[in-house]
Amino acid sequence: MKRTFFSLLMLAAACTTQPKEPETNPVPESGETAYADVIPSKDTLFCTSNGAFEYGTPYGYTNKAGDTIIPVGEFDNCFSDIFTDFAYVSDKRFNDGGMVAVNRNKEVIFDAYIYDNGPDYIVDGLFRIKRNGKIGYADPSGKVVIEAKYSCADPFENGKARVALNCESISDGEHTTSKSNEWFYIDKTGKKIN
Repeated sequence: MKRTFFSLLMLAAACTTQPKEPETNPVPESGETAYADVIPSKDTLFCTSNGAFEYGTPYGYTNKAGDTIIPVGEFDNCFSDIFTDFAYVSDKRFNDGGMVAVNRNKEVIFDAYIYDNGPDYIVDGLFRIKRNGKIGYADPSGKVVIEAKYSCADPFENGKARVALNCESISDGEHTTSKSNEWFYIDKTGKKIN
């Protein structure tokens, strides 16, 4: 009888165990920032700020039923009105208050590559992102498809992009140009091409 009771007690404990929380990326020993992955979602979230849509007003996200998914005040600013797989936000916790892309767990996926006063445009199916100061590429869902390892990188055009592992960025005020003697082209898988 004791053996049966103990077995039932163990079975009940095993069935009521809390599900394991999703793992986050540990901080690398090199001191670089650890980045998370996109968490695909079937629903859409909408930016809200309790009625005051002004720069500097705290923001959060609700679903289409009006349920709060990410509470107002979670981020200093939301730059994405619609949140599907990722959203652009800023907060003093992230990258000195700069614009970053976050997933549904509010984890940073990548830093925004700023182009023309906002995140880079999708060109030829990809857009530029930054991780640890280097440039890579993501697809429209926010999935990083070419790891960030380039010092300079142009947008893709006709299936290829010009990149450099070493380059110098030259600013003339509002605009920045890139200078390198080591430019080469990559395809959409990150493979070097001629």
